[in-house]
Amino acid sequence: MKVGIVDIGSNSLRIFLCSGLSDGQPEGERIATVTALRRGAAADGTVTPEALDRLDACLADYGERLRGFGADEVVAVGTSAVRDAPNRDEVTARVRARLGTDLQVLSGPQEAEMSYVGARLAVTGDDEITVMDIGGGSTELVRGDADGPTMAVSLDIGSVRCTDARLHTDPPTHAERDGLIGAARDAASDVFTVIGRGRPMVGVAGTITTLAAIVIGEYDPARVHGAVLTRDVVEGLADRLGDMPLADRRAVPGLHPDRAPAIVAGACIAVGAMQAAEVDHLTVSERDLLDGVALRLTSLGG
Repeated sequence: MKVGIVDIGSNSLRIFLCSGLSDGQPEGERIATVTALRRGAAADGTVTPEALDRLDACLADYGERLRGFGADEVVAVGTSAVRDAPNRDEVTARVRARLGTDLQVLSGPQEAEMSYVGARLAVTGDDEITVMDIGGGSTELVRGDADGPTMAVSLDIGSVRCTDARLHTDPPTHAERDGLIGAARDAASDVFTVIGRGRPMVGVAGTITTLAAIVIGEYDPARVHGAVLTRDVVEGLADRLGDMPLADRRAVPGLHPDRAPAIVAGACIAVGAMQAAEVDHLTVSERDLLDGVALRLTSLGG
């Protein structure tokens, strides 16, 4: 059974050409393309024509890949940027035209659940954990155990959303960065007051994997997966990257140039959330929402 999964995120468009399960874990080729769907969105979340064009070009490419792969089933999901957009029907129409399937728009809690299910694949044992998924438009914080998520909250704080709303200079000023860290800490504190603090934290998605890649010096999925980022290291990266103009950030080893515009905001959100959670480190997982969708929303999950 070959399943193609497309995740339309606020910053990245991703495809998972899943050839099946191995020891209960989805396996196959994964590709990510930064399309920045939420970049420049109007105050009400309307996606710009330029962003729709970027999306369409990438969907055309992914459609060709799906046909070459010979997918028996195709599932496309949309997250924060699509949820927010009054013109989401335009996104849906392009997905239908290019991929031949309908777009399933995940709610915040559904997105959190899918991220948790995927991240849990990287964890051994039955202990409770907290999963943090920093996306372009939202951040999901999820508490759960081996049986699945028990509490999940989606916050409207994401790397692209906060870059547009809060980081207005190049490079961002210390005041801008401190303000974003404080806002993320305050929002996450309200969540952790409910779901509890101090549990082991697993971080997923592009901001977290990119920060790990910068520490390593290159993006190597095998080394990124399972890497440990201390809070001190994440705080240091937020300062180091935040002090650089965008042109210099684009040249940082391990940081894809297309991720450079939003990485400072992503790092600041990570700092604020880790402070609120009262954790001194997190474990990085390459298993994430794509895996959760594979197991919950396709025939692979039974």
